Amino acid sequence: MSDFTPRLYLVSPLVTDVEAFAPQLEAACRVGDIAAVLLRLAASDERTAIKQVKALAPIAQNEGAAVVVSGAPVIAMRGGADGVHIAGTGSPAEVEAAREALEAMKPDRIVGIGGLRSKHDAMVAGEMDIDYVMFGEPLPNATLPPFAQVMERAAWWAEIFAVPCVAFAPALEDVTPLAETGVEFVAVGDAVWSAPEGPAKAVACALGALASAEVPQR
Repeated sequence: MSDFTPRLYLVSPLVTDVEAFAPQLEAACRVGDIAAVLLRLAASDERTAIKQVKALAPIAQNEGAAVVVSGAPVIAMRGGADGVHIAGTGSPAEVEAAREALEAMKPDRIVGIGGLRSKHDAMVAGEMDIDYVMFGEPLPNATLPPFAQVMERAAWWAEIFAVPCVAFAPALEDVTPLAETGVEFVAVGDAVWSAPEGPAKAVACALGALASAEVPQR
């Protein structure tokens, strides 16, 4: 057994109303150790998105969590976030977007890559100077990849590669099996924000699942 415990990574819903989401984010981040929060913004224009990041990022940062923005590096930097989350390396355009993000953000800010459709795409991402890969997060059409596939990819990556891995848990009961693959981070999204008991209790449940998981020896 290992004394290593994966950390919790929160993925926001697609934020359309900052004032409505801010209290939820604050309640979730106050519960315990949150490694990072990925902000997903519905805003279509740059100025509005930057304003939204400026409003939300300090809420998580004040509780010790890093804030990563899904979108353009300029939004993350001007909004005061800690990093950016880029989707995919499967096409030349996606690879170029990842490289541009790295050039803009490193070495001072975080760059993570998700939306990885194949093991080959993941390995391409892992060869870059990134801070993590993510498997299993919601697709642009809001659907989720098969959970068995996410489990397999997470275990494969955690066993072989040094770049940290984030694995997305669709439900709170998925946190433990993902943690037991040996990944560094387990992400939770709607399972927190849509929980009937509220985000604070859902986060406490997820943190408890991480703490009790039987993580492989590192």
